[in-house]
Amino acid sequence: MIRFLIISFFLFLCNRMFSQDVHFSQFNETKALINPALIGFQDGDYKVQLQRRSQWQSVSVPFNTFSLSFEAKNIIKDLSFGLQILDDIAGDSRFKTNGLTSSFSYKLKLNNIKSISFGILFGAYQRSIDYSTLVFNENENISNKTIDFFDVAIGGVYEHELNKSTTIVSGVSLFHLNKPNQTLLGSNNVQLPINSKQHISVIYYFNNKLQIKPTIYYSKQDKFNELISGLRANYLYNKSHLETIVLRAGLFNRKNDAIISEFGIKIDNFEAMISYDINISSLSAASDYKGGLEVSLAYEWSISKLIKKTETNICPKYL
Repeated sequence: MIRFLIISFFLFLCNRMFSQDVHFSQFNETKALINPALIGFQDGDYKVQLQRRSQWQSVSVPFNTFSLSFEAKNIIKDLSFGLQILDDIAGDSRFKTNGLTSSFSYKLKLNNIKSISFGILFGAYQRSIDYSTLVFNENENISNKTIDFFDVAIGGVYEHELNKSTTIVSGVSLFHLNKPNQTLLGSNNVQLPINSKQHISVIYYFNNKLQIKPTIYYSKQDKFNELISGLRANYLYNKSHLETIVLRAGLFNRKNDAIISEFGIKIDNFEAMISYDINISSLSAASDYKGGLEVSLAYEWSISKLIKKTETNICPKYL
């Protein structure tokens, strides 16, 4: 019953939300958008995840973002696969970005405590714009309303278990390696700049019930950059032969932009998260400190008849 109520509540939020452009504050949950080498960093063999984000409803026509992803861990020995569908609508012009990406990652164990993962992502996107609601001083002759492009990204992740209670996960990735053309003006060539991303997390177990995970994430694309730092805590509330319940809470800072608070619950294989951005940028006077509401739902399962666990694991070791 409790699972039904939680799912109903989060799906209600998804239907009520109006979202932002193609990135998420719950970056811990959007592995394919951070680093394709993170695909497969999960406990179960398979995982399905839905995310929906809402931003700037208090300021202008809102940004709407939706993501649906699927991951399969070790489909072939140490090789994992991911698939993601993206849908984004922004502003008065209903500027749309629709995409389908596929990711592959391979984990190479260096020894019992160290491993390196390599990942590659292939994406197919379409962008479109609706001029019917826009007003121009003069007639504009814009040749294209849609553009299709292909995208390539690569990444690497290093995982090091320092001791039984501490693990470090760090990685780097490069998106838009092929610098796809972005123009809607026909012959003009406007390339999408390469986006480099770095991330590092320290996963620390205080005991068999409490885990904390400090994280730093940095992204740079041309002259623009994003720095997010903060901490998520996971608490094993209940563990029995019937169900395992983990409570989650986090607080992050997107530099010069927003404070991100998040709360969630994991019941066995089902997980629900909700987060909210409190805007602290120069736009806060207009936004009244209101930012973006984001929810995610995930379900993870295994086909293995027996999963051996040598210790209580209250949270997957992924970014």
